[in-house]
Amino acid sequence: MKMKKWISLFTVLALVFALTACGGKAAEEEAEQTDDDGQNPVMNFVGNYSCDRASIFLSAEGDDEASAVVTWGSSASENSVWTMSGKFNAESQSFEYSDCTRINYVYKEDGDVESEETVYENGKGSMKISAGEEGDELVWTDEEENAADGMVFKYTGATPDGQETGTDGIGNPWHDVDTAEEAAKGAGLDLFQVPEGVEISLGTVEVEQYRYMEGLAEAVIPIAAVDMTIRKGLSSAAVEPGDVSGDYNDYEHTWTQNIKGLEVTCYGNREGDATKIIWNIEDYCYSITAFGAGGDEDFGLNPDDINSLINAIQ
Repeated sequence: MKMKKWISLFTVLALVFALTACGGKAAEEEAEQTDDDGQNPVMNFVGNYSCDRASIFLSAEGDDEASAVVTWGSSASENSVWTMSGKFNAESQSFEYSDCTRINYVYKEDGDVESEETVYENGKGSMKISAGEEGDELVWTDEEENAADGMVFKYTGATPDGQETGTDGIGNPWHDVDTAEEAAKGAGLDLFQVPEGVEISLGTVEVEQYRYMEGLAEAVIPIAAVDMTIRKGLSSAAVEPGDVSGDYNDYEHTWTQNIKGLEVTCYGNREGDATKIIWNIEDYCYSITAFGAGGDEDFGLNPDDINSLINAIQ
């Protein structure tokens, strides 16, 4: 009888130890499954990524989402801003989005927004981060316009002091100078010559302001009731291939003219009168824009004026 009691006791103890072991193993497995420091994996990559005159600020949202703001300046008073967000895949270090909004902004001289235009909403694409020789790199795949094809954005750290993302607090990339020579030097160009003093149908061309940013020089010319700008820039400064004008409106008419042996492309809403003119010489891009009072896009320069201006620009 005593032997049966001992056998029963050992059986109970064995069951207890087995259950305890199973419970411990289950708890351990559960701990492994839920072992998370609670940090959004995007936190490892938050910061600013830059390429030429475009920048991307990457942020962490919630537990596992990323959001990004792309800022791309085309002139002192104009830029485009893309905003997007999506779930971040920690394994591939990337996220896809389908909510992208692109807005073009025009700013007043004091930095306030003068106008804004929503180009599109619900755009699709993705962003992927990888390790580079000099730090993290970000590749943006834009499925709407292929805006960043071939561009690699390099990590430049947290946003600089005093600079914010989005449309507020965007630093003015332009520097005002007194002469075309200073504008050329500051932009890194060999020469910047504009038709100052040349007579066209609107009157005498007189430059009100010269300015430059990296790779781009500009002359601002108010004449009669027209706001005209002349630009020369490196090909790398073009937001769109061959076009440094900063004007990406759609026009009813597009045509080409041959001036000085150059193929000049003209855009306008009235046939024969060009609101925008662009051309290229080797690694340089040139542009003339001429808007009527209040930004009237129906105004345009006639062929004789275009010929006179281009013949005096270098």
